[in-house]
Amino acid sequence: MVKKLSLILAVALIPALAWSFAKPTRLFLPHLNGMQCNGSVCVEDTKEMEKAIELYGSAIKAISTSGVPLRSRPTFVYCSTMEGYQSFGGGNERAVSYPFLGTVIAPASWQRYITQHELIHWFQFYEIGAVSTMMKPEWFREGMAYVYSGAPESDIPEHYLPMMKRYSDWHSEKSWPKVIEQAGHL
Repeated sequence: MVKKLSLILAVALIPALAWSFAKPTRLFLPHLNGMQCNGSVCVEDTKEMEKAIELYGSAIKAISTSGVPLRSRPTFVYCSTMEGYQSFGGGNERAVSYPFLGTVIAPASWQRYITQHELIHWFQFYEIGAVSTMMKPEWFREGMAYVYSGAPESDIPEHYLPMMKRYSDWHSEKSWPKVIEQAGHL
């Protein structure tokens, strides 16, 4: 009886502990963290929903138009406050994508190019594998994301510019299937 009660208690505590200490797990159920969701888009303030949906949709369209075969539509949480952003595990970065969970966008980062940048990371996670992506060289991971983000050069940290060039040179005329295949050898 004690073993059974202990097992029930452990099973009940694990989700509560994960919710409290592993903040990215809140992306599984963002509405329980104060977010309002419409499909793959979540916001803190419902007055911002239309803007967030437009941002997400236009970023997906731009990525598709550029030829990137994006096959997933991950959850994107657009935060209006730093408290909201930090409640999902965000820190000082502008946005963060958690493989298998979703993406969180900081309040000052509601730009299409930041959403596009994070969508490229989802392309990498989906096509190359989350763990494999994280083991690739930074010039590949971030170079690809910045190249396809459409970010103005003035908003790209200077140390990423050579990574963009290296990625562009490496990708050159390769088809997407070839990019994915050859990424496995990096």
